[in-house]
Amino acid sequence: MSDPQSTAHPAVVAYVAAVRDELGDLPPEEAAEIVEDVREHLDQVAAEYDGAVTHAELVDRLGAPAEYAAELRSSAGLAEPEPVAQPSRAAFGRRLLRVMASAFIVATIGFGAIAVVDTVFSLSGAPAMFAGPAVVAFVAATACVLFLGLGQVRPLDELRRLPGAGRVDEALRQLRAMPWGQPAIEFLGSLQTAWWVARAAVVGAAAAYLGSLPLGAAVFLLALAVSIRFGRLTQSSGVGGQRQLAVYGANAALVVGGAVVALAIFDYVQQRDAYLDAVADDAYTDEYPYGEPYQDGFGGPDGLPVDNIFAYDADGALLENVRLYDQSGNPIVLPESEPCYEGALPEETFVVTNPWGTNVYPRLTYQVDERGECGEATLDAPFGSHLPTPPAADPAPDGAGEGSALDAPRSPGAGTATPPPPAKGS
Repeated sequence: MSDPQSTAHPAVVAYVAAVRDELGDLPPEEAAEIVEDVREHLDQVAAEYDGAVTHAELVDRLGAPAEYAAELRSSAGLAEPEPVAQPSRAAFGRRLLRVMASAFIVATIGFGAIAVVDTVFSLSGAPAMFAGPAVVAFVAATACVLFLGLGQVRPLDELRRLPGAGRVDEALRQLRAMPWGQPAIEFLGSLQTAWWVARAAVVGAAAAYLGSLPLGAAVFLLALAVSIRFGRLTQSSGVGGQRQLAVYGANAALVVGGAVVALAIFDYVQQRDAYLDAVADDAYTDEYPYGEPYQDGFGGPDGLPVDNIFAYDADGALLENVRLYDQSGNPIVLPESEPCYEGALPEETFVVTNPWGTNVYPRLTYQVDERGECGEATLDAPFGSHLPTPPAADPAPDGAGEGSALDAPRSPGAGTATPPPPAKGS
């Protein structure tokens, strides 16, 4: 095996990658064997320059990569590639797709790394700003690769033809040459079974979010059985060709789905934290110090602010759309709560202003369901549309008879006689 330190020189890596591209028409196994011989020869050439060889010096010594590849073909008795006078539109389209796939893969890695760093260190507080483009780039890269693999006997070989794939192969080869490289790669390979469970969990989580928790658990168990089955078939090379391409496409879709679900959960947690912090800041301000309940003209016996008023008439019937004013003719306006929003806590209620005005009561109430969605606006009256018992009448004074002074208005002197004033001197 060649010295990994010598092949780490950029000039050597670039020259080997260029030769590999010139041999791209050969079968992958045959091309890999020839490239390995080229790499060993370049190791010897680089050693003569004490590792300080440049690309120009390699060209002067061996010729251009295309010329060197032609000499290799001639010495090995390989046929020359068929010349293409004018590239067809299909060939140009495939090359364009390869370039686009490479660009999207680089964008996925870049934006993904920034999103991870931003999440761990809380730099911007909005990692979705970077995770979103990473997901979009991953979808675009996957679409390009899947389209390139359509109709191919060995669709995964298209990955080796992507720009920069040679450098990745070289980096993997150097990684395996490290003392810890091969064990690390084997450890990552052993995590394949964990991925089988993870992709089933993504499907179950989506079902639980769209349906219910029991439905999500049932879908997870079913998806787990299917995932393990397909995983074993893929591991034993029982799935190949277009079916293998479909399996990798499904895996990519699950990765995207998992990323979207994770972003939605993270965004929901962030919104809830911000809301709870805002509520805590509003509850204890300089105007209303700690220990004193917040009241804006009205307060309940428990110290909580009053945010709704329900008026009942003398017969105990609920009155709707009633305008209230104080003794000076000013509208009575209670503090308003924030509007109901999607993603609120289940069973949370929001009291909003009556559509007829800020001093019109009762106000409407929205209740959040178990999915975090706002329900229909209702009148959440504490006693319903009618009081459970009629209002109790004031007790009649002694000797006033069966009637009550509250039954009907009376004019002065009506019903009872007013005693005359006492006579003077009596």
